[in-house]
Amino acid sequence: MKWLMVLLLLVLGIYLRTYRLNTPLGDWHSWRQADTAAVARNFIKDGFNPLYPQSDSLLALNEYGLPNPNRYFINEFPIYNSLVALVYHFFGVNHVYARIISIAISTLGALALYGIVAILLTPRVALLTLSLYQLNPYNIYYSRVVMPDPSFVTFSLIAIYFCLKWVNSGKLRDGILMAITFAIATLIKPYAIFISIPIIYYIFTHPTPHTRKYLHLFSLAVISLLPLFLWRYHASLHKEGSFASSWLLNGDGIRFKGAFFRWIVYDRLSRLIFGTTGFVFFIFGYLVSHLRKNASFFFVWTTAVLLYMIVFAKGNVNHDYYQLPIVAPGSALIAYASFYLIQLGKNTTQRILNSVLISGLLILSLALGWYEVRGYFNINNNEMIKAGKAIDQLSPQDALVIAPYQGDPAFLYQTNRHGWPIGGDIDNKIKSGATYYVTTSFDNEFSELKDRYGVVIQNNDFGIIKLGAPQ
Repeated sequence: MKWLMVLLLLVLGIYLRTYRLNTPLGDWHSWRQADTAAVARNFIKDGFNPLYPQSDSLLALNEYGLPNPNRYFINEFPIYNSLVALVYHFFGVNHVYARIISIAISTLGALALYGIVAILLTPRVALLTLSLYQLNPYNIYYSRVVMPDPSFVTFSLIAIYFCLKWVNSGKLRDGILMAITFAIATLIKPYAIFISIPIIYYIFTHPTPHTRKYLHLFSLAVISLLPLFLWRYHASLHKEGSFASSWLLNGDGIRFKGAFFRWIVYDRLSRLIFGTTGFVFFIFGYLVSHLRKNASFFFVWTTAVLLYMIVFAKGNVNHDYYQLPIVAPGSALIAYASFYLIQLGKNTTQRILNSVLISGLLILSLALGWYEVRGYFNINNNEMIKAGKAIDQLSPQDALVIAPYQGDPAFLYQTNRHGWPIGGDIDNKIKSGATYYVTTSFDNEFSELKDRYGVVIQNNDFGIIKLGAPQ
């Protein structure tokens, strides 16, 4: 019966994540999704080389202003992109497959979370945790995006699961699997290094003969961290293809300012992620979890994620998907708090009443969360989708396109061409090979280029200009 419930929750979670599965990559955070999808697509178009992933944009990514003529996108190691490219190889390039892969990977993470909670607490708490994790609207959206973040969270969860298995079983195989999955998580997102805090905590608070074998600990640490160091060294050799990242720490000096707490605590944790009433249970669970030995693991885990938010203060303020790692331990804390409060009832009637009230508040939190997240699924600019299809049909496959969108590559991705996601300096772009200019904004630059070169297509939604000899 227990495993039937787990299966039903996993299937329900998969079904909910298929909502608007076929919509183009123009929804929330389309800029990051477009870059990720472009890398996978270019593995098919330009050849597979995971050491040198390429986006569509010729725009410099780095803070040094270095040119990026090879379109390198050397940020996270492209594990997710490679899986997507593998599916593209057999079934054709379609971003829907990328979303399906995100859903499948996230489902594995949900199963690992259930295993973690079942080992440390009880199956009942684990089932409620899984329910909250699968039904959380914020998590539903970010479990189906074309981004590396769902994979990073999933491999972090699997690493924690194998840590618990290794400590409790003493099987070195589990320890090696812990190290490998942790290494994969950090390769995808270096932020996963913070997950080492609860892992180390559990290892050293559960001393056993095998956890005292320092050679094993050292070997597992090397397996866990060496791939990350090698990849970061490789990335340092190609600064032109890496995002500027120093601003993520404390850009604008925002850490611990009122705006920091307003965005992280009020806007993200309370309003967006845990739906206000769920946030109350989250806080209560956090406060009482350290009082019991096994529950204290979730206190440490949550503290580690909060520390990550503090260290990367500006990144977390600017981007709501940076808080995705809090959903798993947060769901466990809410479930733990719920059963804790139910057990405060002195008799069956009181416990039933507590159960009804708590269930109502948790359902309300999901409803409030959906109210906040529902707009994320919308296409923000349908005109760029239409313009992208027109360019794809009109231009040669090797055409370089200027698709101004304030540096956002989402528009450029829709054209299925390489080029520039920003206007300006048109003559130099033409010298670099630009042959088409497409826009949904009929501004002065469009008017000047139209007068100079003429227009191929212009309607109410977009305009296309073929760059070359003036007419």
